[in-house]
Amino acid sequence: MLGYDFAEADFPTLLLRKFYPERTDHESGIIRDFLVAHLREYDRVSFSVRLGTPIAPNPESPLNVQRSTIFSSLKRIDVVGWQGHFATLIDAKQRIRMDALGVMLGYRQLFLEEIPDAPEPRLVVIGRIADEDAIRILTDHGVDVLLYPEAVAA
Repeated sequence: MLGYDFAEADFPTLLLRKFYPERTDHESGIIRDFLVAHLREYDRVSFSVRLGTPIAPNPESPLNVQRSTIFSSLKRIDVVGWQGHFATLIDAKQRIRMDALGVMLGYRQLFLEEIPDAPEPRLVVIGRIADEDAIRILTDHGVDVLLYPEAVAA
């Protein structure tokens, strides 16, 4: 699995960041709010973790284009928090909608295919807002929903 990895020794610096790898300003703010509240629960975290089956690149394309095709076609989990071998798969959204369920179930399956011996991962969606239907549907399927409204974040 490809990603940007940070160990406990990196955590103080990680909390000072305004941006996280491959994340928008809004997503970085949500992730930072999550990390402030939950970082101590993990011994390491990884950002933009890529997994899955890439698209086969055109062999006639330049090598850098082939590499880019492979890299960009992999699925990307925003954050993975690790407690030893136990993983928490985290997706950050400004507005959490019920379609996040399909995304999280897909990440879960790809993660377990990539690491077949891994314990069942915890699934978490973090965001600023969500409607009651999205929260109910996600939580009924075992996905934790954590909200960090702008007023709290500011």
